[in-house]
Amino acid sequence: MKITPPIPKEHGAWFMLLVPLALGTAIAPVRHGRVVVFLIAALSFFLMRYPLATLIRTRRRPTANRTTLMRWAAFYGSLSLLSGGWLVLAHGLVWLMAIGILGGLLLLFYLALVARRREMTVYGELAGIFGLALGAPMAYYAASGRLDTTAAVLGLINALYFGGSVFYIKLKVRQQPRLPAPDRIGERLVKAKACLAYQTAVLTIVLALVALRQAPLLTPLAFVPMTFKVLYGAWRWQDRKSLNLVRLGVAEIAHSLTFAVLVIIAFGRS
Repeated sequence: MKITPPIPKEHGAWFMLLVPLALGTAIAPVRHGRVVVFLIAALSFFLMRYPLATLIRTRRRPTANRTTLMRWAAFYGSLSLLSGGWLVLAHGLVWLMAIGILGGLLLLFYLALVARRREMTVYGELAGIFGLALGAPMAYYAASGRLDTTAAVLGLINALYFGGSVFYIKLKVRQQPRLPAPDRIGERLVKAKACLAYQTAVLTIVLALVALRQAPLLTPLAFVPMTFKVLYGAWRWQDRKSLNLVRLGVAEIAHSLTFAVLVIIAFGRS
């Protein structure tokens, strides 16, 4: 009998998990081998969300294999709890427990939205993204044993960056294809006001962090490609006929990797 574990199929979600984990590990001043155990805990926690959400979505379907989903959710959850518990008890990384509780609360909030079929709302998606962004300070802490300003800033800039994808994807997939393209550039920018407002807020926060010397001088460069993407996306109208979700997803992945490289460069030169 073939056993197929339930695994999230959204490629974007995987990069929202892996990029913060990679950045936290790479930028940590020292890298202890226990970070591997933390990565197992984080991956297991991420995987647990999928069968739990599926259980909720299919709760009224008699054909759903609920027993299998519950077993996988229990397996993922146990692996995450054991790995995280070992780090707390054996290595004294007590703040992992506090941040993990915050991540658990965000997961419960997300599952509550799933039950109401509201997980695709802006606040639903942002809750999931902010939860994944916690991976950056947690990986930094697990690798180095330190929980400092750098760890907090890494979590914040990851949350800010990936939060922008919520507004951008909604603009290109749900908003622009439903409307005729305005003739004037100004009108197109007005239609993209939510996306542009978010991007403006992000740049303001990042520049403020640099001005207050809480983030490296080159940190804003990591948000330059994202800013050009948003401006171009607001101007270049997406019609329904040429909409290609695969191409859009690949572009988002490429931007995520570019962001990761630029953040590593920025913090490496600080």
